[in-house]
Amino acid sequence: MIRLPVNTKKKCLLVPVLTLLFCGPVSFAQSPGKYWVYFRDKGPSLPLSGPLSKNSTAYSRGLEYVTPRALARRAKVLPPDAVLDARDLPLYEPYLHELEELGAMHQRRSRWLNAASFLLTPGQAGAISQLPFVRKVTPVVIFRGRDNEEKIFQPVRTFSKTGSFDYGPSTAQAEAINVPPLHELGITGHNVIIGMLDTGFRWRAHESLQSRAVIAEHDFIQDDDTTANQAGDSQTQDQHGTLTMSTIGGYMPGQLIGPAFNASFVLAKTEYVPTETMIEEDNWANAIEWMEGLGVDVASSSLGYNNFDPQTSEPTDYRWIDGDFDGRTSVTARAAARAAELGVVVSDAMGNEGNGDGVIGTMLTPADADSIISVGAVSFSRELAVFSSTGPTNDGRIKPDVVAPGVSVYCASTGGFSSYFNTSGTSLATPLTGGSAALLLSARPELTPVQVRDALRNTAAPITDSLFFPASPNNFTGWGHVNAFDAALSFGPIFSDEPSISVTDSSSTVSIWLASKSGIKQTAVLFHYAIGSSGFFDSIPMAQDCSMFFATSGRYRIVIPPQPQGTLIRFYISATDSAALSYQSPAPITGNSWHLNYGTTDVDLGVLLPEGYALLQNYPNPFNPETRITYDLPRKEHVRIQVINVLGNVIATLVDEVQEACNAKSRPPVIFNGNNLPSGVYFYRITTSSFSSTKKMILVR
Repeated sequence: MIRLPVNTKKKCLLVPVLTLLFCGPVSFAQSPGKYWVYFRDKGPSLPLSGPLSKNSTAYSRGLEYVTPRALARRAKVLPPDAVLDARDLPLYEPYLHELEELGAMHQRRSRWLNAASFLLTPGQAGAISQLPFVRKVTPVVIFRGRDNEEKIFQPVRTFSKTGSFDYGPSTAQAEAINVPPLHELGITGHNVIIGMLDTGFRWRAHESLQSRAVIAEHDFIQDDDTTANQAGDSQTQDQHGTLTMSTIGGYMPGQLIGPAFNASFVLAKTEYVPTETMIEEDNWANAIEWMEGLGVDVASSSLGYNNFDPQTSEPTDYRWIDGDFDGRTSVTARAAARAAELGVVVSDAMGNEGNGDGVIGTMLTPADADSIISVGAVSFSRELAVFSSTGPTNDGRIKPDVVAPGVSVYCASTGGFSSYFNTSGTSLATPLTGGSAALLLSARPELTPVQVRDALRNTAAPITDSLFFPASPNNFTGWGHVNAFDAALSFGPIFSDEPSISVTDSSSTVSIWLASKSGIKQTAVLFHYAIGSSGFFDSIPMAQDCSMFFATSGRYRIVIPPQPQGTLIRFYISATDSAALSYQSPAPITGNSWHLNYGTTDVDLGVLLPEGYALLQNYPNPFNPETRITYDLPRKEHVRIQVINVLGNVIATLVDEVQEACNAKSRPPVIFNGNNLPSGVYFYRITTSSFSSTKKMILVR
């Protein structure tokens, strides 16, 4: 499990998910409400915005909240000197302490907004707004909802196996977004991390989810790392998140196969669902900030906001008529846009508020955010769902971006280990689209959020209505119906996620699936290989032995020239199509090659070795109770990593073994758990035969 500092809202978008209720008159005398307190800076001499110098203490502090994977993803969209900026810095603790001394009860915090939420009376809010380090104080937007989820069941149908995959009752949704061709090519979401923001996830207790790779989860309601139901939760608390997670990445052949079933997942429980419950926006913003720092590539959220329950004498609704749906007003829209700015593909539901007239929008926020993918719902016959919210945004942008099936979609249920049901809402269309985006990144990891969004838009099948929305794109169905396969082919050749190795008579054969809509130049599919640690790569052509989808697309293979058994072979594969577009596997952005040992069937993603030793700052830091330690090792040798207290005593030995050379980004982090230790300063030290380094870390209870 990975965890970064979490400092901690939404409407579950099933149909008709939450009916908004308005209470009777509210007394604002001195009853506490939740407020955002925005600060003027991040502390003395620290900027509020702008890049951080790599040699500065501030830069080192920012690294405590952002993993190497997140930095690599940010590098796709930001200049090298701007991958960390002042918004990544933590809030200035003395400011928070001063507010707490004034009686403010701290709730959540946001580095991006340079703000924290507090429980305050109106009098306290007014006094705090006058402090010299406070920029402004505004109410946290809150609504009161009632869960009226409706299950819609399909008649029993017979499903046929699609190629190598048995999608069972989920066949219709997989075929509708044209996912099976990508799965047949071996593109299944490998090496993509998907962040899910929802009500909770009973993933360990369902057959379609229990084997999925969950690398981190956090409950932003109870502040722990359990996203399934706990004491105090309603029976249906984790139902909505379970069904959306299964829709994007469930895997149970014969029942349900989601588009990106081979992805890894980061789960955030941000929504409290019982009847008459107040739901706030700050959990959502805190959660997407947390998962961005962990390095997620795609964030899928089937949650949204519009009308809220007033908690203060000030109006707190987000209303289209007031211009609030411009992508820059709501906290969640600003957080979603910031995540996209940092390289995260955000797939967000439009909402189930019903069709508008195309002039005044009915969407929820953060679907109004710029540079994200806002998703509407259609039936399997590609008719706009009557509940699907529509655009435009207040600043005139077309929304939704695309639509996907959202009527009678098959998904996991929390009713039992092998329970499934059909239900409807933009909640289902969103993970189907987010899963399609994950497949694009699986095939083309260098793509930016805008490139992914535009690929899905430009290859979507237009949906029009001669009376209400005769042109495309439009504010009802956007650019049209998602087509994952066509979107993935928009940039030229695509390869399967990994090559396969077969061994016969002690020889090694490498095969890989390859496709391009423009036609592959068969003489330009090349196998480049180097023996051992040699820096010289020889090149030989591969031969097609099986076609798929297009005449020259399909499986290509090569028998490696004879080598001694066990010889290390480093290789990559390149291809060019008739449109002169080229690509290679592994993706060029990785800077890596594949590795195999001649005569064996194992294949690994070889990594570029570091030029020198380095012990990196642990993350998170401060931490409670777990933190991660990473390091660069340029050659094979004995490694010892120990944790030391302020008295100089060794309290834990985390590593004491011979290790292969590897860089910090590719080696799994070393986990240190301080669960039985008191708060305080600790040190961690790496020692090898030729290198030693020590760094400080802080455990905070």
